[in-house]
Amino acid sequence: MMQVIILGSGNMANAILTSCLNTDVEILGVFSKTIENSIALAHKFKTKAYLTISEIPTNADLYLLCVNDDAINQVANNLPIVEGLVIHCSGLKSMSELNIQTNQAVFWPIESINKNTFTDFKNTPICIEANSEENYRIIEAFADRLSKNVNKISSVERQYLHLAATITNNFSNHLITLAKYELDLQQLDYTILKHLLTKAINNSFNFEPSKIQTGPAIRNDISTMQKHLSLLQNSNTKDLYELMSKSIFEFKQNKHA
Repeated sequence: MMQVIILGSGNMANAILTSCLNTDVEILGVFSKTIENSIALAHKFKTKAYLTISEIPTNADLYLLCVNDDAINQVANNLPIVEGLVIHCSGLKSMSELNIQTNQAVFWPIESINKNTFTDFKNTPICIEANSEENYRIIEAFADRLSKNVNKISSVERQYLHLAATITNNFSNHLITLAKYELDLQQLDYTILKHLLTKAINNSFNFEPSKIQTGPAIRNDISTMQKHLSLLQNSNTKDLYELMSKSIFEFKQNKHA
């Protein structure tokens, strides 16, 4: 059994707590800088709410800092020096953000997390790192309880994965949002694109993405692109359309493809 304390009350905290429900992980308690959030989260997961950081016991196995990237260092510094493993959950920040804590690790799921839709981490790639072999063994044992896909990844590697995840997930979702907005204006059903989008994602893993690029931009079809621009209602989308089209064409011209 592993005894765990969660610091934070947002999407990541909720996701980890949810994933721990059907394991032998024991949640000793939760802490948030907002007392009401601590109490609400503790009530939801039937555990203890720590109302101040000084109340947190120092003998738990794991302390997961599920806080904003910019708060990691401050929370790690404010936390008493603990016996257990102190872990942050950022894709971008170095493990050194935990600098005053003796035992350090990182637990970063490559997942778009929303506490209202999240189910579990079972198939989620989890990137882990630790500052010693013993601490790596501990964080690996924790990650293995939550996911079937655990990967030893360095801080530098994790930063590049975070960048790639932002481009592929967040940027693509925004583009989809903009496309749906244009269809909604014309009262057209967005779901008609499901087959196209699903196939595009599958193809990107079955083939080299740059080799299967299609569309007016890669063939420099000026008339089609001008027609598209005339149809767009959102000026920001027009700017993105031009920028993306330019990038697609230049990537090919520069022999990257």
